[in-house]
Amino acid sequence: MRHACGMHTEGHASTRSDAALVAAGWVAVIAPLVAIALKLPTGGWLLVGMFFSFPIWLLGYAAVITAAVSMLRRRGALRAPGHRTRAIIWAWLTSIGVMVAGFTVVDSGDTSESVASTLALVAGQTGVDSPVNDISNAIAGVAAIAWLAGWLALVVEWMIAMARPRQDAPRVAPPVVNP
Repeated sequence: MRHACGMHTEGHASTRSDAALVAAGWVAVIAPLVAIALKLPTGGWLLVGMFFSFPIWLLGYAAVITAAVSMLRRRGALRAPGHRTRAIIWAWLTSIGVMVAGFTVVDSGDTSESVASTLALVAGQTGVDSPVNDISNAIAGVAAIAWLAGWLALVVEWMIAMARPRQDAPRVAPPVVNP
């Protein structure tokens, strides 16, 4: 299709769609690292537990990276029209969920004053009796559900995309005909 000025318009929609897919892929890779950085100011026993269960977290992160690479590669499985939109949605859902959870999950140290989330720390309301911790925990619970649901959906979407039949490669030479 051509505009009156003679420019092609078919590439514009796919360029926007590619940009959204690439952005979602990169955000999915970076968001878990941002979530850890958001959690560090109020790190306590939860971060210690994450450190000791690091192989499990690493496997989950590897699954996200694998799906994200499938969004970033030119011929990646999640670039197919049937998977593209859902992959973008799931990548953003898991990314926003993990960052909000990192910001709002309440962690504690060895004293009652150390019970806080980064949200409570920013609000200046730390400690066991802080009402901000209750709100923060509720937000963290919803964010954790979004994070895990988005992660699972993204991984399943990638698996389905990888399982779909591929087009056969064109033959290089014509078949041999016996005389």
